[in-house]
Amino acid sequence: MCNLPIVQYVLLFKLEFFIMKLKQYVGVPALALTLALGVTSCKKTVDDPDPVVSGYDELIDVDLMGLETLPPAIDPLDNPSTVEKVALGKLLFWDPIVGGEKDMACVGCHHPDLGYTDGLDLPIGVNGTGLGPDRIANSGGLILANGTVERVPRNAPTIINAAYNGFVSEETFDASNSPHFWDGRASSFEEQSSGPPGSRSEMRGDAYENEVAMDSVVNRLKNIDEYVALFDQCFGGGVDAVTEENFNKAVSAFERSIIAINSPYDRYIEGELTALTEQEKHGLLLFNGKANCVECHKGAAFNDGSFHRLGIPENPDSPNSMEEGGDKGKDDLYEFKTPTLRNVSLTGPYMHNGIFSTLEEVVDFKIAGVSQNPNIETSELTPRNLDAEEKEALVAFLRALTDNSFDKTIPTSVPSGLPVGGSIN
Repeated sequence: MCNLPIVQYVLLFKLEFFIMKLKQYVGVPALALTLALGVTSCKKTVDDPDPVVSGYDELIDVDLMGLETLPPAIDPLDNPSTVEKVALGKLLFWDPIVGGEKDMACVGCHHPDLGYTDGLDLPIGVNGTGLGPDRIANSGGLILANGTVERVPRNAPTIINAAYNGFVSEETFDASNSPHFWDGRASSFEEQSSGPPGSRSEMRGDAYENEVAMDSVVNRLKNIDEYVALFDQCFGGGVDAVTEENFNKAVSAFERSIIAINSPYDRYIEGELTALTEQEKHGLLLFNGKANCVECHKGAAFNDGSFHRLGIPENPDSPNSMEEGGDKGKDDLYEFKTPTLRNVSLTGPYMHNGIFSTLEEVVDFKIAGVSQNPNIETSELTPRNLDAEEKEALVAFLRALTDNSFDKTIPTSVPSGLPVGGSIN
């Protein structure tokens, strides 16, 4: 029987946390070092006081564990946010005039009611009808060259807090050089914004070729007086203000405004001790300790700004999975961007191809630490031995990263006069 007072549990946790970090950075086997230091674990019996329930707050050392909240969104130097720019970007985000066939707006894959995602494993873009899980592919009645549009090959990432993509610390973060898309092929919101309008399956359809997609969008906008006035208000220059660069700046300013940084977790580490339940506090300790999720999902943004090869199973419905070698990710290395875990309870399905429907499935995969992809022999993950109670606590903590106070308002109309949001109703 073990009857350690709570102060010794505090010291034990801090020592184990230090050992975990030491193992991570210098490769010292944690078990051997623990034994060498004479540290032994113990299990609570029915006769023991319950140090976990009564003492989690003592075990959580905010400074030692590096727990932080996020600062306000940081703009790139060449695109400072303004109220007018955000308002213009919001209209462009909701207006299907940006889509080649005029049936698809950005919001079709990034809807506020679905955590600024679409609730699907793989998005259904051009020529679909309906919203989110109710959306039906190739049901929009368009006459296209080959009759159908294939699924978008990767899961739609959330816009919420995407302003912090690549954020590890405020000192090192550069909003003009941060990874976007699952393979990091765009280095900023401004660069990313031109991508979807040129993608056949996402927004373009067969209206024009990819090479002239943004030129075509810009020409459409120049023929709408309200857009000309709004671009001029934001950038100056009359009709000449309507450019691809300014389109990207406006859309990026809107997307960068969708932030949610007041979760129960944030309130807890700022001193509101009742913001987290005891189970969620247990999960926080596991996240930063035994489960070691913090190795990749670190810092206030819960990402490391990097890419990892985890051995995620292929999604058979993804066009990328149907190619030889499957979806090869960044630089054909089968690596994919670490996503933020903030608001993760709102943004399933999960992983780059939406292969996991629930957080429980994600946790099971990650603690198993084994590749489930025939193209990847070894996962970068390390197996973690969590019991059922610990897994439940870990998932509870992940859900406590949710802040539902982001902007969900919908424009009543858009300057093109087309249906707001396109074919989502």
